[in-house]
Amino acid sequence: MPRMFAPLTALLLVAAPLGAQSASPIVGKWTVEWEIGRRVENGVPSPIRATGLMTVVASGDSLLATVEVTKRSDEQPLNKPVTIPGRTTAAGASFVQRSEARLNMNGESMVREAIQTWTVRANGDQLEGSLAREIVGLQINAEPTPITGKRVTG
Repeated sequence: MPRMFAPLTALLLVAAPLGAQSASPIVGKWTVEWEIGRRVENGVPSPIRATGLMTVVASGDSLLATVEVTKRSDEQPLNKPVTIPGRTTAAGASFVQRSEARLNMNGESMVREAIQTWTVRANGDQLEGSLAREIVGLQINAEPTPITGKRVTG
């Protein structure tokens, strides 16, 4: 009987370090700051900044980020938290969020699909990255904007 346990013990000792190596450094809770949107009046864009909490968990071979806005620079009502699917990349992680954008262009209201790609990397307890935006059917020529954050400890 003792021989049957030896291979199982060896397997457990080998599997534990491999699992630890695959954990993404992005997993955890972060306070984050980013540009949540822009208001454009008479062709002049004004960024709308947000602060919030991003909680990243591993889900199988994927990641899930739940983002909760806690403050907006335009003082508009806060949105409900959103969960964004993502994946680990060589540089960190990438999350793709799809939502509806409500636009008013020259007095015409419209709703379009908006795609926001969050590209982030952890450096110890610091988070940095960028947020790229696309509005389906419109050419918005917006450069990616920075995302910064700090790991929540305790």
